[in-house]
Amino acid sequence: MIKELHVELFRFDSKVDYLPYYKKYTIEYKQRDTILSILNKINNIEKFSFEPTVDFNLKINNLYMNANEFIVNIVDATSNEFIIEPISIYRATRDLIIDKKDFLEKIVSFKEYVTPMDMDEYAKNYELDYYASNTYDINRDYIGDHSLLIASDIIEQNPELKQDILSKISNADNGIWYHTSLENRVFNYDISKEHRIKTLLSMLPKVTYSGISASVNTKTHSADISQYFNGFNIASFDGLNKNSASAMIKESKANYVDISLKYEDLAPYSTLVSKDFSLKIAGNILIQAKDENADFIIVRGKSDVMLFDGEQKRIEKAVGREINLPVISQEQFVKLLQGEKDSSLLGFDKHKVKVSFL
Repeated sequence: MIKELHVELFRFDSKVDYLPYYKKYTIEYKQRDTILSILNKINNIEKFSFEPTVDFNLKINNLYMNANEFIVNIVDATSNEFIIEPISIYRATRDLIIDKKDFLEKIVSFKEYVTPMDMDEYAKNYELDYYASNTYDINRDYIGDHSLLIASDIIEQNPELKQDILSKISNADNGIWYHTSLENRVFNYDISKEHRIKTLLSMLPKVTYSGISASVNTKTHSADISQYFNGFNIASFDGLNKNSASAMIKESKANYVDISLKYEDLAPYSTLVSKDFSLKIAGNILIQAKDENADFIIVRGKSDVMLFDGEQKRIEKAVGREINLPVISQEQFVKLLQGEKDSSLLGFDKHKVKVSFL
């Protein structure tokens, strides 16, 4: 069965263009067509720069993947409207081609521990792990998840090098502390990689923990609704475990503001070495919700409220922008839906950013 795909393709030439732009195409595809086949079809219509191989990496609808993925799987996960971009807009040189110098240099930094053949394999297999990281978008000096996976391999194969390698990857400015999970950013992510990185973290000395939650195992609530939110725009931060409040928001008759950063990792270990890295991640989430005209954002629980609301002034300073966006928990939203209007019973009297819609 032939179906249609609507594509916006990133175009940019660093030698000519000041800013990137996007060109639109409507492409037909079949059940077994891959991303590479679509790239080739567009290239037949109008030439652009990419690598015509199944190992070529790119970003579609904010998901990182290689060109060997089936189109139908990406459509099922997102939609039939594709925004196709390079894996790093920041490093783009021509269309979907990027300058990989930074990625390769960090592999070479392990040259005394691995063979040239190993380095070639790492360059081939770990590119997505480097560029897909949200950490990379915030801290360009980050050692990279690919470096952490290389470190894991070295320690496994040569346990006597453990302390040397741990010292190499635990720098306070760019080390493992800044790792953020890729499980919601890379399509069909191999979660065993995340387990390997967590194993590395477990090898490092324990320090006082911040209390910021990477994931929260809470059930999304349901409520008997007696108070609706017609006319409101409401965003949600769902975290790694995708504890989504979207269904509740839609049931409340509000407009659900779907932000692309809703499943991000808040980098809790970064607080051991940095005062503001997690604040920058939270700031980007709040700014995206604000820019999408959200009236407020729903977060998972108390620890999220403590960060997104309690630290919002520090967040504003970290990202260099005023935000002033009310933050409430899923539990508080359920109580609102059930008709509760007492600010103190809801806990809103303790919030730093006034919840003004009551």
